[in-house]
Amino acid sequence: MKYLLSYCLLIFIGFSCGKGGGTEEQPHAYYDPNDYSYPTVTVNTPTDNQVFTSGSTVVVTGNVTDNSLFQGSISIKNDANGLVVKDQAYEIHYIPSYDFTLSCPITVTTSTTFTVSVKFEDHGHNVTAKTVKITVNP
Repeated sequence: MKYLLSYCLLIFIGFSCGKGGGTEEQPHAYYDPNDYSYPTVTVNTPTDNQVFTSGSTVVVTGNVTDNSLFQGSISIKNDANGLVVKDQAYEIHYIPSYDFTLSCPITVTTSTTFTVSVKFEDHGHNVTAKTVKITVNP
């Protein structure tokens, strides 16, 4: 009985650790081969080369429009070491217009440049990306 229980536990662990349910990008389940228009992405804040003081909150705002939005992401990355300090994914099927807002407090000990990346994709695999550089001073 003890061996049977151990065997069942090993089988369960093997299936639990298999592929699926992870953070891997899933196939595009709603592909539209007739969609040739790219999403329009507008980043309102922050502005390119905007300077912040350490401890302040960087607020990313803007809008994306398209005839068949699918998904997107916003990230803030430290250019000096490549560390992503904030990463937010969005899944927004078929909404024609979406206003986004992302807040991230940033603290630094030396003047540091960050890249704010905003990327959205529609159901035709059309991707629009915008980047903004900001600096955070101590």
